[in-house]
Amino acid sequence: MVTETTALAFGTVDHYIHRQRRAAVKTFVSKKTVQTFQSSICSTVELLCREFNHFAATGETFECGTYFLSWATDSVAKYLENSTYGLLDDARRRQDWQETIAQVVELTPLVKQFPFFMPFVLKVPGWLMQILSPKMNRVLLMHKRMRSTARQYLSLHTSAAKQATGAENSNHASNSKIDAYRAILSSTLPEIDKQPDRVAQEVLTLLVGGSATTMRVMLRVVYHVNSTPGVLSRLTKTLDAVMTTPTTNPELEVLEKQEYLAMYISVHLSRGILQLMGSWDYLKQVAVVKESLRIATALTARLPLVSPSKTLLYAKDDGTEWVIPAGTPTSMSISRLHMDPDIYVDPYNFRPDRWLGKPAQRALLEKYLVPFGRGARMCVGQK
Repeated sequence: MVTETTALAFGTVDHYIHRQRRAAVKTFVSKKTVQTFQSSICSTVELLCREFNHFAATGETFECGTYFLSWATDSVAKYLENSTYGLLDDARRRQDWQETIAQVVELTPLVKQFPFFMPFVLKVPGWLMQILSPKMNRVLLMHKRMRSTARQYLSLHTSAAKQATGAENSNHASNSKIDAYRAILSSTLPEIDKQPDRVAQEVLTLLVGGSATTMRVMLRVVYHVNSTPGVLSRLTKTLDAVMTTPTTNPELEVLEKQEYLAMYISVHLSRGILQLMGSWDYLKQVAVVKESLRIATALTARLPLVSPSKTLLYAKDDGTEWVIPAGTPTSMSISRLHMDPDIYVDPYNFRPDRWLGKPAQRALLEKYLVPFGRGARMCVGQK
């Protein structure tokens, strides 16, 4: 993680406070809200396609992960902050950001075991962090910028609350698109949870969490679609039915009816084009991306949960029950579950057709497909 986790909805231990903090951002990242942003996502996809078209024309070899991460970051930043980092337009920024995310990934196991580490790092002077770790310093600079932005929003929010009928504030509210800062500050959270530092941490975590995991899954999609015989041709045939030209952008509702797709993906590798946009509701149907989420496992760490006051009973196959006392941390390994041969036959091979079986068979597979976790603590951005 890149922030003080206990200050975030993601890392909040207390169940009541967690529900409050999660609710403040849940509506903002809902499917309905994200769908209003589809045209903006398509515009960043066009920039990604421009880069891929260039490599297709020149025959140059390139590393897909850098571009997928840049696309995902620019798209998420535009959604969260109404601005873009311009990573797809700047090679130096693109490389710097990839190195920064790699540094964050490397630090995550350390932060998980020593939660005091990040609060300490956030207090290190920028000049010193630049000497110790330039990559990490870029994260701190971003956090500092977001904290400054949160202060500005908090000032506007406080002023609007005091002068709710003022023309200036009314005009500001009506002319401004909702973003993550406004979503949190306009929520029912207590004022202590609307302080700039915590808001900045929440937005930064949404940014990193929404981009790094997307990049990881996208890489697997492209690799497996191309390396598994028959998948690319079938996927392309499915898309040709709703995309008459490479630049056609069907509405999500149209794409949701394409059984083999299960995601907004347009693959025309002969022209170097790859367009992607996901939907969890769509994943409930079947195929390519569902299988990609299973085999990619964007999150490999265990996410322990604790029932603070109730004893849990877990039924075993033989009819007996495990008794899990209140206060006992319980977790599962998502990657082990997704690769269990007793659930998924031939689990290490990419087989989208497994999701096209009989309803009873699909129901069993879906029961154990948990790429976003499960329960009240599952990923808030699942849709």
